[in-house]
Amino acid sequence: KTFKEPASMMVVVDFLLCYRVPIMLKLYCLTLSGYIYLGSSQGDDITTTHNGSLLEPKWLRINFLQYVALLDATAWTFIEVALILYVAWQRWPSLGYRSPGIPGLRFLLIHLLNMCFSAMGGLWVFAERSLARKPWECAESDVVAVCQDPRVDRLWDVLKVAVSYW
Repeated sequence: KTFKEPASMMVVVDFLLCYRVPIMLKLYCLTLSGYIYLGSSQGDDITTTHNGSLLEPKWLRINFLQYVALLDATAWTFIEVALILYVAWQRWPSLGYRSPGIPGLRFLLIHLLNMCFSAMGGLWVFAERSLARKPWECAESDVVAVCQDPRVDRLWDVLKVAVSYW
């Protein structure tokens, strides 16, 4: 036998690692719906109004895009670390053998590279973030001049790092 059978909590880890891509795709869909909700004017005035349009974000939508890029980088870094550790644990009995299906050096290097790219991308987004608190005066106010986000004038400069990360 060339691998350990997962038991107990390792079954959950195995499930999450096997279905990591569909799980992340579902989270991306949830993120898109959250982004749409932030401009819907369906919730509290402070959270869902004056956040700009879909392609011209302001206030919470700009913050949301940066937070999601940070969370995405963190999630993929932890997933890659967990994958490397789990495969090392599961395949420990056969790591020195040249049997078919055994993860080798190429597998390890690919996932170490993925982990490094995710971690460095997250650090890059964190270092270049531009978060702003929405003023309370925007709540229950229909006056557009009160709720001007100063970051809108340099929107590409604010979001280019988060967009480049994806």
